[in-house]
Order: sequence, then structure tokens, then C-alpha cells
Amino acid sequence: MSRPAAVPVPPVRRGLRSASRVTARLAALVVTVVTSALVVGVVAPSSPADAATTDVRTATSTQLYGTGPYLSPTSEAAKNATALRTSDPAGSRAAATIARHPVATWLGEWATGSLLTKTIDSATAGAAASGTTAVFVVYAIPDRDCGGYSAGGFDERTYDSWIDQVVARVAGKRAAAVVEPDSLAMLSNAACTASLDEQRYRILSRTVAAFTAAGVPAYLDGGNSNWVPPATMAARLQRAGVQQARGFSTNVANYYPVAQEQAYAQEVSALTGGAHYVIDTSRNGQGWRGTWCNAPGAGLGATPRVVDDGTAADALLWVKTPGASDGTCNGGPAAGKWYSAAAQSLVAKAALALPVDTGVVGTVDTVVGGLAGVRVTGWTADAAAPTTSLPVQVWVDGSPAGTGTADRPRQDIADAYGTGADHGYDLAVAAPAGRHEVCVGTISVAGATSRLGCETTDVAGHDPVVVLDGAAVSVGGIRVRGRAADADDPTATLSTTLLVDGAVVRTTAAGRSPRDVDALPGFGAAHGFAAVVPAGAGTHTVCARAVSVGPGVDTTGTCRRVSVPASAPRARLEQVASASHRRVTVRGWAFDRERTDRATTVVVRVAGRPAVRIVADDVRDDVDRSYGVGVDHGFSAVVPAVSGQRSVCVSVRGIGAGGDRSLGCRTVRVR
Repeated sequence: MSRPAAVPVPPVRRGLRSASRVTARLAALVVTVVTSALVVGVVAPSSPADAATTDVRTATSTQLYGTGPYLSPTSEAAKNATALRTSDPAGSRAAATIARHPVATWLGEWATGSLLTKTIDSATAGAAASGTTAVFVVYAIPDRDCGGYSAGGFDERTYDSWIDQVVARVAGKRAAAVVEPDSLAMLSNAACTASLDEQRYRILSRTVAAFTAAGVPAYLDGGNSNWVPPATMAARLQRAGVQQARGFSTNVANYYPVAQEQAYAQEVSALTGGAHYVIDTSRNGQGWRGTWCNAPGAGLGATPRVVDDGTAADALLWVKTPGASDGTCNGGPAAGKWYSAAAQSLVAKAALALPVDTGVVGTVDTVVGGLAGVRVTGWTADAAAPTTSLPVQVWVDGSPAGTGTADRPRQDIADAYGTGADHGYDLAVAAPAGRHEVCVGTISVAGATSRLGCETTDVAGHDPVVVLDGAAVSVGGIRVRGRAADADDPTATLSTTLLVDGAVVRTTAAGRSPRDVDALPGFGAAHGFAAVVPAGAGTHTVCARAVSVGPGVDTTGTCRRVSVPASAPRARLEQVASASHRRVTVRGWAFDRERTDRATTVVVRVAGRPAVRIVADDVRDDVDRSYGVGVDHGFSAVVPAVSGQRSVCVSVRGIGAGGDRSLGCRTVRVR
């Protein structure tokens, strides 16, 4: 990469999100993809003029990439090979190994002005001289990574201007652009707001259209094979303008094997009118390692190369910089900084050649957590014995959890691959309550074990689940919100007890559809609760306890601490009038959040008469609806007064440390 190593960027990528992944045709996957496919295309280097006149949407991969992606002599790995030579010799050697292979150049908000120009011009000049193609990654979209390890980006107006500068520098030159990794797949993430979708589609459509007009192939984010289902990803790509782009990228910064990624990408391609794609192989040499973030045991993957195999694949690329941290996880530094220990491990476990195929393909269609267990469905088959039903193994958090056989009818697989129908599986395995990683694998007829995929799911026990999502100071005390449900009766509205400093202060029903929190996995949305609990000045611990409807026990979720400042009573004087001889009517409401279960005292003073005290305990449903403090906080009284023009002053006596509240004085003509 040509950016400063200290800038936290390249993406950090997830997975374990999809509900369905269907591979490409079995014969194409087994024979074309792995055994004889992904062939390096070698052609005579094209000139910049040729690149400028080529329609990047219809050109061949070799026309676009020449002899391959550009290898920068000043890559991040090359810099670290030099920098670590004395202080970390082993790290230096690992960085030097990585530096021998071409890696994409990342451009983001750290690269502007003259630095942006220099970075692009240096790479495109080097590519022109070597007959290769400079691969750039643009990574500065607004609300990038939705607040994750690689958070950042420009605002929309600045981003559009910045993209115009990038496009102007690469126009007519041998270059390719991977556009905003994760930007589309992350729309499935709860951390991304619903309003983000339309902005993303608008920005991405403009961006890829600009690159295409400049003669530069652009690839939108295609997630990976274990994140978003192909049909969902295809729909997002179409909304983001894939028809104006060369295609999409997959597996960026992730670890999934080439065959699995190409099977997924071929299906997405078919659903998007034949869009082309590139696969990031920078760290997939050992396959999925149980986490996306600085995965222990990962290895460098297949070396970057042009693909010319008759599929929609254009190239295998090292998009993610091997050795750059994903973030502060698994011992790593901030995102984008060089992580020497990880670089050494990647080199030690490298698998730079394409893997030898086991002949086994298949998918994990669903992983659904339930009550004390998990259900997994999918299919698998072996090209060497297409009518044989294979054994299926399930692991929960790395431990064997169950076995079965893929022998259920799947006519869709038979129709698509000519393998016979009996290749589906539908297994249930036991698992304790909590969040678990569930993996599914099979064994080929030759005895080789293959991993079909992994997903994370939540398993419920007999005890209810309760989550306190928020607790914040409000006018009436502390406003709490959360969710509660019981797997023994997923449709039940649970009684939820709210506690402040260990004392029960209110009971509420968890039956709302919360607007600003996620639904509890597996229970639906109608299990939210919201209420206001009384709390005086000071720091308080607020908890929620769900009452079990089955054989489990009541559960108290994680509590929250809230500091409440001292406050005078909240009140409103709504009426001061004289409707009868020597009488004044006053009306309004008042409460003190120090003790909303108690009525406050209202003091009325009329000039020439002694003060009158009123208890604010009339029913006022509207006050409870507005502030959640109960209904008994209204006042209405008739007090004696001397005829004539009189001043009527009203105040409320405070219960807590906030003191009294004056409601002011009004002048009224007393009859």
C-alpha cells in the first residue's frame, strides 16, 4: 500500500451472515474452477491508448490486466522489510516475502492533494512500464465500516469531489478499481442505519459510472460466500449500478477458499447479467479460521494472477495488504498498522499455489439456533461419486456436536448438477444457551474432510432472555428500554420487573415492537419494553428481571449505572380564574422525580389571604402518557380570596435535593 502505515484503514471483514449460499454448477466448479481453471493469462502488454479505447465491460481479462497486477517496489511490505531489518529480523524476512507479490494500493481520506496525485501517478507509471495493471482500492465512503475498527470516510459532497480527482488521474491508464469493500455487504449489519442504504446506492452508482467512462474497470463490493445470500447481494449490486461497472469483488480481507468463493461469485454473476469478478486471495491459504479479525493460523493464499478460464472471473488479487492489522483484536494494533507477528504467521502457513480439489462441493443453507440446540440445513456432493450420499459432521465452537448423512431429497440440486436428488441434509444438534459458532463439514469418498461453512447463531435455554438496551435520565426519573422473551413460549409477552439499586420499583410488559433496538434472535420483534422508573439525585444501578413462563428461573440481565442530577419538581400551572364570589380556581399538575410515587404539595398565595396548601394527587392520564410517572399528579382547587384585583402566586414544594419550583404569579380580578 502507498498510504502511511499509521492510518487505520483497510477493511476488516466479516462473514457468518448469510442464510443461503448456492454454488455454481458442480462440473464447472470441480473441473473448471480448480483442476484446470484460474489459468494465468499471458499476453503482450497493451499500451495506455489501447486501455483507453477498450470497453471495460466487455473486454477480456487479459486485455484489462496484461501480464498481471502491478508490483510496487514501495509497498507497505517492502517498507517494513527495510524498517524491521535490525529490530525484528524475522519480521523483516516475512515482510520481504510478502513484498515479492503485487498488492492493491489503498486510497482513502489519508490520501488527498499532492499525496493522492503522487500515489496514483507512481503506480500507473510503473504499470505502464511493466505491462501490468495498477489495482487501486477506494475506501473513503461516508460512515465507512458503520463505526467498526475501520470507521471513517468523507461526507458525501467531499467524497464525490475526491472520486473525481481519482478518476481524473487514472483515466486512460492501465488501472483497475476495487470500490469500497464491505459497503454493500455491511448493509446487513445492525450497526448500519436504514437511512444509509439509499446514500450508499447513490454514491456507488456515480462512482462506478465515472470509472467506466474513464476506461477503468471498477468492481463493487460483493461480500463473500459466507456473509450475504447470492440473491440478496445481486439485488444490492444492481441497485448500486453493477450494470455500469465491470463487476464486483469477493472475499476482500477474508479467508474463504478460492473454489468456495468462485462458486458463490458465479451465482451472483448469473443473477447480475454476467458481471465479472475478482477474488481476494491474500490470506485464504488455510481457509476460514474462525474469525475475520487477525485470524490466528491464517496463511497467504494463491499468488495474484489473471484468470482466463471461460468463467466470469477476471483475476485473483491480493486486495487486503497481508501483514496489515484488521484492528485491535487477537493481539493486533490499530487497523491498517503493520502487525509483524501476523505477517510471519501468514508466510509460515502460506499456500501460494491453487489448492488441489477434493471433489466435494456443497453449502450451509441455514444455521438456526433454537431451544437448547441448533438446526443446520444444506447439501453436499462428491464429483467422484455423484450418486453417493456423503456423511455430514457438525461442530459447535470447535467441538464435535453431531453427525448425519446428506441423503434428503433435493431435486433442485439434481436438476442443476445431474448428481441425483439425495444430497440434502437437515440435522439438529444439542448446544447450551448462548452465542456459538457452528461449522458443518463432510468427508469425500476418498476420505478427505472438507469444511462446508460456518455461521454464528444464538441458542436459547429454558431461562428467559432479557436485555437492557438503554437507561438514561429523563424528566420523570430514568427512562429504560429493552427486550425480554422466553424460548419456552416465544410468543408470550413477559412480565418484566424493573429494579433501582436492588429495589423493585415497577413492573412492565415486554410486548412492544422496539424501533431503536434489534429483535431478539429467533423471537421476533414484539418483545420490547420501555418505562420510566423513579430516581432521585445520585448514581443508581438499574436492572431488568424477566419472569419465566416455563421451567426456567427468572433472569436478571446486565445492569446499567446512571447518574441523576438534582432537580426541582416538574410542574405546570394551567389555570388561574375567579368563577365565583371571593373564590379563585387554580389547576395544573406537578411531580418530583425524586419520588414519583408520592404526591407533591402545591402552595397557593392570594394577596390578603393566608397561604393554602394543595396535594397534587388528582388523576391526570395525560401526564403519565407524556412522562411515564403515574397518573396521580394533578391538582385543582378553589381557594378563598378578597374581591378586587389580586395577585395569585403558586409554587411546588420539592421532595428531594432539587428544592422548590415556583410557577410564578398571575393577576386576576376576584369577584
